Amino acid sequence: MANQAPPSASQPLVEHDVAVPVRDGIQLRVDVYRPPGPGPFPVLFAASPYGKRFVHLPATPVFRFRETGHIEWFVERGYAYVLLDVRGTGSSRQGTWAVLDQHEQNDLYDVIEWIADQPWSTGKVGMIGESYFGASQWLAAAAQPPHLACIAPYDAFVDPYREAVYHGGIACVGFASWWSFDTRARTLLDQPTMMPDDGMSFDLIAAMMRHPTEDEFWLERSAERKFHLIRTPFFSIGNWKMVGLHTRGNLLAFEQINAPKKLLMNAGADGGNGTDDSQRIFDSLEFHEILLRFYDHWLKGVDNGVMDEPAVQYVVQGKEGLETADTWPLPDTTVERYYLAPGPAEATDSINDGALETEAPPAGTPPTTVSYPDPAWSGWPGLGTGVFGTAGLPNSVKRILTFSSPELDEDLEVVGPIELRLFLSSDQTDTDVLVRLSDQPPMNVVKSFVTTSLADVGQPARVVTRGWLKASHRALDPHKSKLLRPWHTHRDPKPLVPGQVYELAIELWPTAWLFKKGHRIRLELSQGDSPIFDAPFNHHYGTKMGTDTIHHEQPFPSVLLLPVRKKK
Repeated sequence: MANQAPPSASQPLVEHDVAVPVRDGIQLRVDVYRPPGPGPFPVLFAASPYGKRFVHLPATPVFRFRETGHIEWFVERGYAYVLLDVRGTGSSRQGTWAVLDQHEQNDLYDVIEWIADQPWSTGKVGMIGESYFGASQWLAAAAQPPHLACIAPYDAFVDPYREAVYHGGIACVGFASWWSFDTRARTLLDQPTMMPDDGMSFDLIAAMMRHPTEDEFWLERSAERKFHLIRTPFFSIGNWKMVGLHTRGNLLAFEQINAPKKLLMNAGADGGNGTDDSQRIFDSLEFHEILLRFYDHWLKGVDNGVMDEPAVQYVVQGKEGLETADTWPLPDTTVERYYLAPGPAEATDSINDGALETEAPPAGTPPTTVSYPDPAWSGWPGLGTGVFGTAGLPNSVKRILTFSSPELDEDLEVVGPIELRLFLSSDQTDTDVLVRLSDQPPMNVVKSFVTTSLADVGQPARVVTRGWLKASHRALDPHKSKLLRPWHTHRDPKPLVPGQVYELAIELWPTAWLFKKGHRIRLELSQGDSPIFDAPFNHHYGTKMGTDTIHHEQPFPSVLLLPVRKKK
């Protein structure tokens, strides 16, 4: 039986652990918050495995799973709010939590229709929430429940294989541990009396190891494969800094789904919000007001003009204010090419100090060769490809490859997806390429001496975006690949022939970034990454050992392709 808290004039009526039957015969549990009075009310619905009993915890990075927003705030504005523990988690003790599988997708449909049938509901349901709460919204919309009126996925991936667990075919150990350990531990360790009936028997790590390519296991959980089924109005809200989990999905959904839609890319970016943490932005009342206009339009029929405004709003990191557009990607960008060359660029202390040049290197240009693992690299629990400098401080680039542009003679605004075409040969049958694109600011002579010589931490730079590719996963889908956004099939890996040159089309995730005059564009390449410098989305290194060669001269001109927005 549900536990009901009596309302006051200023407090919502709350019913805890209300039973909701779903199609396979089990019961799920929800908490229902609604305004005092009989209603009916439009309803906001949120679903996750993170435990609805923890909504009292503050939305801070310590409790990263607190991603529901202020429930009472929406209730005070005339909404009911329904919070679900998905099957096999929290108080929904029946069934097995298997991370967005078809059972969970069916449950979302069934709970939405149950909500619509309640006497306190108007029958109009919208979905709300960040991260897992957001990713589930795409899948719910693809299931086409008749009473789902709108969704607002915030920081919400659409392709778990490419965007969460196998970046470029390389196993991401950081986020998998979040689902497989942290999420389960909140039930099994922090709340042992809430042990699900089946003991949470699903093991994501084991499943991940059994499915290293994009097979039916991942396709079942991929909203991207179901975009053609989504007709629900949506507000896609993303964060430029969530490279390695959400950024790509929020943009891809807006680009490809044919439905009434809006896109906002500002969370976690520089400018306008007073913080760079997307969780705190989502939890802010200022941001709640933005969401409220969207929900009021689609759930209450308020003619507030929200859908008449520009469809796309985005922050360019390093600039003030919001930019607007009607479409994404932006039509007013041109592709500029920066060719990888041996250098020296005199930019930073790395293995090679290579260059990025606007003209292709001439015939006779020697290739760049690197052997790995570097003797200075350290494994768990060390810095990975980062190393300690002479002063005992960590250095991210000292023992990897870099290619840097000259100091820019004018501002360069990069907005959109990015591609690296790398001509590579190896003495191995496979290798991994992990890429960081960084912005290196200028330094005066004194600061440069202190930083690079005394502290030995390398020339400072800010990571703009990243890309990854396992060379055996190089095959492209010709129907889905586009200029600046190669799409790898990840179905049938093909080993390399040692010594043969291959063109690797590497997707770097989209960004909007202002490289300022005097700064350098810096490309950082390695066969591994660092649990310090690349956390939380660092990757399995494994047993890789060999020598790779990056080629520069025709017919193998390795090149970085940037979408540059020209000054108007």
